[in-house]
Amino acid sequence: MIAVTRVRRAPGGPAARLRAHTGTLVLGLGALAAVAAVAGTAARGVVQPWYALVFGVVIAVGEAARVTLPGSRESAPLGAAGALAYALLPDVHGTVSRHGVLQVVAVVGVALLAGTLPHVARGRAPDPAYVARRLLAAAFAATLFRPLYAAGGLDPVMARGWAYGTFLVVVVLLTALCDAVVVAMVRVGGPFSPALPAELRALGAGPGTRERIGADGGDGGRAPGGPAGIGTAVGATGMLIALSTGALGLWAVPVFCVPSLLVLLSFRRCAAIGQVHRQTVDALSRLPEAAGCGSPGHAARVGELAHAVGVDLGLGEVELRELAYAARMHDIGQLALADPVPGGTTLDLPVAEQRRIARLGAEVIRESGVLDRVATIVAAQADPYRDESATPPPLASRIIKVANAYDDLLASADDLGTRREVFARLRADAAGAYDPRVVEALAQVLERAG
Repeated sequence: MIAVTRVRRAPGGPAARLRAHTGTLVLGLGALAAVAAVAGTAARGVVQPWYALVFGVVIAVGEAARVTLPGSRESAPLGAAGALAYALLPDVHGTVSRHGVLQVVAVVGVALLAGTLPHVARGRAPDPAYVARRLLAAAFAATLFRPLYAAGGLDPVMARGWAYGTFLVVVVLLTALCDAVVVAMVRVGGPFSPALPAELRALGAGPGTRERIGADGGDGGRAPGGPAGIGTAVGATGMLIALSTGALGLWAVPVFCVPSLLVLLSFRRCAAIGQVHRQTVDALSRLPEAAGCGSPGHAARVGELAHAVGVDLGLGEVELRELAYAARMHDIGQLALADPVPGGTTLDLPVAEQRRIARLGAEVIRESGVLDRVATIVAAQADPYRDESATPPPLASRIIKVANAYDDLLASADDLGTRREVFARLRADAAGAYDPRVVEALAQVLERAG
């Protein structure tokens, strides 16, 4: 039997230290790029200032209208599209654009600062890592395009429309990949390998789709409804603005910003719906403890543990949100019991009784009318991992089962020996009651947290 101390990564190891410093590295690179760009542009003077002003205003307005999506993901589709268009701008109504990489970064940096001021005034300053990644993405796109364009290296490509379009698509895709890598690097607290695919899914998911949680823990396909990825819309709008200015001049910039504004309104609506869902979950999750059917803080602890394990196992953003909701409301079925379970701990109840309580909770959640997927997860949380008479429960349900058991077993003591005993019991029941992959993921999460 393996003790909890024998996990693959130890506290303070190279991987943990790297995750702890990547955020600082990204901030340092962003600050260095901003200082170099502003200093270089100030020394040489602003080239074609009207172009810089128009695109700077678009970026600043887009940043001022920034929204926070579920998962605490900040997004400014209009600002991102404007920055990409300025980096890829070939000409304006026949006049060749002459600005370089440094001016692109300087304009984007100043516009970001201007667009951030309203948020700062309201006490909602953005994460510095967000500003840094926006600067680095603009610098990356400009580096791929501006030097080649200025040297005439793109002239043969631009003579063939399909080739030029393909080149722009490749630049946009590489820029999106760069941004996803940066975001995954600064997600301290979770490993890089699951974080990168999650960021790529968030950037590239199509409109009106969401990931389903398969019974084996993988993607179970796509289903209508749910928030969409924004990378495709930003990339397409940025290319459209950059290409259309050659025929329409600077008037193309406000005209073709309309699609981004529509996307922004759509995401604001998604964010508002998500806020209603979070308020519903928050209210329901507090009921068992308020009624004396659970120990104080149990639902919150299980929710945090389950979310951390979900990140470790590479769940997508939508899957993580559903997992967090279900974990916080996993005990709500106890409200329907005539005799409350002592201490709210259902771990030692017969499996049939645990399943009955879980299904009672799922029925309560379904009454909300908006959390059917969460209800399905809660209904299966008491099912054993291996049951010859049934298919394995969804991965989210298996995660909740392990996190709930860990918190219940640890409720009466907190010494290291007891933690080892807890994991000894979980591992003894692994491949039966508990998914062994989830048990080991929880051990790694707790080990990294110290």
